[in-house]
Amino acid sequence: MAEETRRAICDPWWRQHTTGLRPFDRFSGVHKTGVLVIGGGITGLSTALELHDRGFNVTVCEANRIGAGTTAGSSGHLDAHPEMGPRQLIDQLGREDAVTYTSLRQAAIDRIEQRSGEAADFARVDAYYYSDSAADRSSLEEDLGAAQQLGLDAAWCEDVPIERAVFGYRLRRMGRFNSAQYLHRLAEQCRERGVRIYENTMVPSPQESEPTSLQVNSGRIEFEHLVSATHSNFISGIPLYAATPPYQSYLLVAKVARAPVDALFWDNSDPYYYVRRVGAAEESLVMVGGRDHRTGMGDPLQSLRELEQWADERFGLQQIEKRWSAELFEPTDGLPMIGLAPGKKNIWVATGLSGVGLTLGTVAGHLLAEAIDGKAMPLEEPLSPSRLALSGEWASEQTKATANVSQRVLPAENVAPAALQPGEGAVGKVDDQHVAVCRDRQGCEHRFSPVCPHMGGVVHWNELEQTWDCALHGGRFSADGQRLYGPPEQGLDAPS
Repeated sequence: MAEETRRAICDPWWRQHTTGLRPFDRFSGVHKTGVLVIGGGITGLSTALELHDRGFNVTVCEANRIGAGTTAGSSGHLDAHPEMGPRQLIDQLGREDAVTYTSLRQAAIDRIEQRSGEAADFARVDAYYYSDSAADRSSLEEDLGAAQQLGLDAAWCEDVPIERAVFGYRLRRMGRFNSAQYLHRLAEQCRERGVRIYENTMVPSPQESEPTSLQVNSGRIEFEHLVSATHSNFISGIPLYAATPPYQSYLLVAKVARAPVDALFWDNSDPYYYVRRVGAAEESLVMVGGRDHRTGMGDPLQSLRELEQWADERFGLQQIEKRWSAELFEPTDGLPMIGLAPGKKNIWVATGLSGVGLTLGTVAGHLLAEAIDGKAMPLEEPLSPSRLALSGEWASEQTKATANVSQRVLPAENVAPAALQPGEGAVGKVDDQHVAVCRDRQGCEHRFSPVCPHMGGVVHWNELEQTWDCALHGGRFSADGQRLYGPPEQGLDAPS
């Protein structure tokens, strides 16, 4: 597959309901800029706008296309409630820093509202955090008290307006929007202001502590600062990869018989579920997500079946319009990494944004622009990418990843490629070779080495998205072996 025609990682609802964005060129030649931003999602484009408004000359390079990644694959929920829980956030940061962290996310929703325009369908809505179990009352009441301490406009609710909810609490002035259309809006604002954007432009990993140029495609880009806004960070090697393990979250859009009110909902189950209306225009159309699991370690089709069952029990599914999954990267200590990359002098990082990257990516854009501009950055120490150590959480996640590597030295089942139906794939032995073999939906057979070229993980076939997924650090590849996402800088190798 040619660089210019890379496909999106997933095919979410938003991509089909977004006005077209004029394409950007693939980089060539020699170019000089003040700040080179790697990654054209909400984090990268927000950073570019913030830097431009501070007087910097900015260039953005996106390895795929604008809107091909996680931002457009998200549900478009905008909330400031701590994903780890309000009590846990206060325990971890202390009340003062926890309030600052929460206020930054509230301000991010304000920024998104200001930048959205009508096309992004931004709306302020209430949000509800709730439980299906009466046994959770004291726990949620304590969470409510902590949420109020954080400055959130929160109140107890005995009648949460969603089926099977027993109680919970309401949060005022959260938001929802079309995340893909918003991303297009940011890209057009960048274009109008003179920010250079290049698509289908993979930037190699810098090796120096203070690089000033990189070979890109057949040319060269010179810069003073570099910002890596790529989720699976490729700048500083193993420590950041290990601290941001990859997860898949599943989503569907469906017409339902019993739609909830126009609000955001998420429950306290594990794994949890989240719900919203797609928009105000069609009340019966809802978006439901959840059933998260480690990338490459779960069963995507089973996860989707369980999501559909959960939604049908509560809303009465009438017609499913769209199904997809999106990849996210969970920091092991629950906090994002935003700041100067470890051991670097002019390389800045925003990664580990978890499932709330729409707000945290916007926060990162503001904080990094402030830091590059020489201003003090709030929460610099607790969010620093250099804070990581070999903690128990880190070791636990690496145990899961190491198990993935070990598979390639264990006996593998024989695979019969001729027996694979269109859309099916498997990893195993074919003619005494370890291979990753699939038959794409058009019936074409593809064979590759099952070893991820990044750091040796074993890929698994994702029948839902028709991708090869690596559980080690979240690398993803198309059915025909081309790199789609994550830290690998190349596609899958031929069998050996």
